[in-house]
Amino acid sequence: MATLADRQSSGSACSALCGPPPLQKSCCVKLSPQIIHDPDPSIYTQQQIATAGSLPSYDNPDVDSVNLWPVSILDPINARVRNLSPDASANQTRVDISWSQWGIGMPQQVIGTAIVDLARAGLGGSQKQVSLPLPQAAKDAGRYGIFVRIYHPYDRDNFNNLGEQVVDGFRTSQGRSLSTVVPVRNPTAATQTVVLQVGPAAVASWVNLAPSTLNLGPGAQANVALQINVPAAVPVSPPGTLVTATMDIFATLGGSYLGGISIFVLVDV
Repeated sequence: MATLADRQSSGSACSALCGPPPLQKSCCVKLSPQIIHDPDPSIYTQQQIATAGSLPSYDNPDVDSVNLWPVSILDPINARVRNLSPDASANQTRVDISWSQWGIGMPQQVIGTAIVDLARAGLGGSQKQVSLPLPQAAKDAGRYGIFVRIYHPYDRDNFNNLGEQVVDGFRTSQGRSLSTVVPVRNPTAATQTVVLQVGPAAVASWVNLAPSTLNLGPGAQANVALQINVPAAVPVSPPGTLVTATMDIFATLGGSYLGGISIFVLVDV
């Protein structure tokens, strides 16, 4: 057994060869990144889809904001959020829901906030639904956009946290054409060029926008004329069909994401 003198001698020899041990600046132990797991609360996010090179739909599969048919207000509105992380739960996830007048780039007004606990992906409770009453101002507007934002302090991916639903529609029993205007607003403090695209390709030819490109000053708003003509060759949809086709109109502002709308069509005669 080593004596105290042996240990002191050994320690002195080690210090002489290697120098004194480094000072411990903190009592915290640094963990390897391989054992740190963060949650990933998410929702169908149009900007993420557009950035990946695809045309998003503004009929958000995670948001229920209207009744069909006719298109009418839904109260309360519903939003579904989910945790994509199989490694970490997303407790105390904040869900903010706002609304805007119908259009693209319109100012948003807060409806309310909910806090949800999301289990790890693959487990029960990894998806939750939030329901909030529609404010009277949105009911009075008749048409509106709904925006769902998710917040979590340890979110591993902040790019799948904003879901939008801005929709309208018509049935061909009312006529095979729709003429309306789409308000488009520049929410920035600089003059910008807005470019509108239509999809998907199978129905893009049904849609005419005038203009499809416009320059807007800071905070300026303009109406774009929207004309939809459903070809006579498109047959009546089978009984029970809710929507025959959806036309998605997507806008960029100075080359960056702005937003969009979707129009439902039910071919019922």
